[in-house]
Amino acid sequence: MIDFQYKTLDDEILVTLKTDVTEIGTFHRMASIIFFLGWDIISGEILTVEENGIEYAIDTLRLKSETNMIAKKAVEIGLMMDTIFSKRKGIEELFQNHEYKAPIIKNFFRERAELIFQDEAEKKQTCFYIESDSGRGLLYHVTKVLLENKINILSGIIDTDKITQRAKDTFYLVDHEGKMFGTTQKAEEIRSQILKPLFNQ
Repeated sequence: MIDFQYKTLDDEILVTLKTDVTEIGTFHRMASIIFFLGWDIISGEILTVEENGIEYAIDTLRLKSETNMIAKKAVEIGLMMDTIFSKRKGIEELFQNHEYKAPIIKNFFRERAELIFQDEAEKKQTCFYIESDSGRGLLYHVTKVLLENKINILSGIIDTDKITQRAKDTFYLVDHEGKMFGTTQKAEEIRSQILKPLFNQ
């Protein structure tokens, strides 16, 4: 099940996606499509909700495009979302005939970055706060690392400071067993993997 809606806002669009696909990597699929089609995620909210005993992912994102063909590109996003969630194609399969460049990771960390993991006992989730330079591909990179570590994103707030243009994003996470991991070695491994490309470029 997938429900995709969008609204144009000058050179931006507001997209809402509701799907019953809630396994690990769901948001990374969205972030990948958005990145590959040339959009940047400016702000948004990620939610996991339960309705009549069924879990749904509901994501509302404000996107900015590098092109002025806003409506056409928005329709492309909807078609891609429908393909990848309804037919469960992999990211690599979906984009095997598309040319794209991987994000330059060092561009997100030119200034001091903060990557903070903190367990919240009441929610039984790990809060992950990242502050860094913003740019197209940041969330693609971060969510890819989370997916590779089998970390599930349950909810989150994405924000870009209008004055400093810094990304200030907060995610609530659990590991593949549904447990917090903020005080474990896993948190340090994820932090290192997010920053690792800095030393390889």
